[in-house]
Amino acid sequence: MLRGFSLSVAVILLLSSGALAAIGQAEGFSIGALNIVQRVGGAGWAEGGNLAIVGHSQKAYAAGTAAIQKETGILIQGARAVGICGAIKILQNASVDGLQSQLVMPGKRGFQAQGQSLTVGLDNVVRKTGGVGGAAGAQGFVGGQNQILVTPGGTSVNSQFVGAAQFASVSAHPGSNVVVNNSLDVQMGQSQIVTGSYVPPKPHRYP
Repeated sequence: MLRGFSLSVAVILLLSSGALAAIGQAEGFSIGALNIVQRVGGAGWAEGGNLAIVGHSQKAYAAGTAAIQKETGILIQGARAVGICGAIKILQNASVDGLQSQLVMPGKRGFQAQGQSLTVGLDNVVRKTGGVGGAAGAQGFVGGQNQILVTPGGTSVNSQFVGAAQFASVSAHPGSNVVVNNSLDVQMGQSQIVTGSYVPPKPHRYP
């Protein structure tokens, strides 16, 4: 039985002070998980799994402006093989990448921009060769991203969510060869750009 797991998280925050402060921030995460369960010959069982949970958020405030963003996600892998003689192998491979950024530049021509992307790739292979027995493997990812920009000129919001799952099982008689191969890819992305700034109304003057 072989299990592999890697997780990286990167967060960047830039904030300049002043009456007309510019705010720029970005955050992202990447998950790579590999789960291999294998049983060869004799009688017995093998099982393995991975679990990863990510969550982070950023907030920045300046001169009536707020930039808020948050990312969360959970990845689960699990597999089990049971049998007598023959060979059983389960291979699960998962990759998840999330990234989002925000930028606010106030002024007479104010500028707002924000974008986010979320990519999920899942592969699940269950193979049985000879012998008696069975195997099952399942994996899934659930995650979401949220962004909010608030300025005197208005509010903009980005939000996206993904849920993906795979499941495969085999059970066969002696001498049979069975293979189940699942593959799933999801790509999501969105962006917003707003130009123009808020100009307060001039007070009315009476003669």
